[in-house]
Amino acid sequence: MTDGPLPTHYEPQESPVPNLLYRQQRNPVRQITTMVHRDDRFQPSGDEPGAAVFPYVCSTYRIAEHHTAGGMSRFLPYLAELAPEFFCEVSPELAAERGLEHTGWATIVTARGAIEARVLVTERLTPMTVHGRRVHHVGLPYHWGNNGLATGDPANELTHLSLDPNVHIQEVKALACDIQPGRRPRGQARNELVAQYQARAGITEQTGTEV
Repeated sequence: MTDGPLPTHYEPQESPVPNLLYRQQRNPVRQITTMVHRDDRFQPSGDEPGAAVFPYVCSTYRIAEHHTAGGMSRFLPYLAELAPEFFCEVSPELAAERGLEHTGWATIVTARGAIEARVLVTERLTPMTVHGRRVHHVGLPYHWGNNGLATGDPANELTHLSLDPNVHIQEVKALACDIQPGRRPRGQARNELVAQYQARAGITEQTGTEV
């Protein structure tokens, strides 16, 4: 193992909580590319200044009926009927905290993008307590895009590019985000929203690239 000789725990590239086991927050030999474009940057994590701008855990996952990212199966009417619209899953506690309504709209934001999704309020997502702090989870299924019978914003617009150093798999299944009620802005207004989040978090091209 490149990051051996023994297994250990590092937080994901972007995490709203500090590494409670070791002083090293992120994997020091993770593979990253220094970001030069302002719309493709990493976020601060843990106790770093600005991390609180993205206070929630966000994870992506597949729906069993769809194949991989959905591009090959969302054109099928039976599958489109099973999952007709992009949605996010949140706990009742998070819904109350952010004013999210079941079946209403939510905007999910990271340093790279802002997407919108219908809200599914469910007890399936249970808040976590980490080091005495309540941490909420936003779940995003992986299968939507601009094409197909059931279209929607792609979750990939939120994710970053950080690779495991051993098998070079993209670390996009867990990151940090913010969520707000309502539909996302359109056009340049969406870019401005993301830029506002970057400014609030103090994000530069060096953020999140340190060893």
